[in-house]
Amino acid sequence: MLCPHCHSEIKDNATFCPHCGSDKETGWSEGAEFTDLETPDYDEIVENEFGDKKKKANPLAIAAAVIVALAFIAAMVF
Repeated sequence: MLCPHCHSEIKDNATFCPHCGSDKETGWSEGAEFTDLETPDYDEIVENEFGDKKKKANPLAIAAAVIVALAFIAAMVF
């Protein structure tokens, strides 16, 4: 016998599927079908949410931050 949800082979007198856990309470019935849902692509989700992950830091912004930090340190010393 095949599980109606995951199509794994199970014993004929099984009360639940040891592979997916399906049973009479969770949809074990004649005619129940497994629907193979397509899972989303992780890289596509990350790119959509956070933008291109290959962006490089702006060298001008880094130089400006270093100059401001050095000016702050110089002001504290003198």
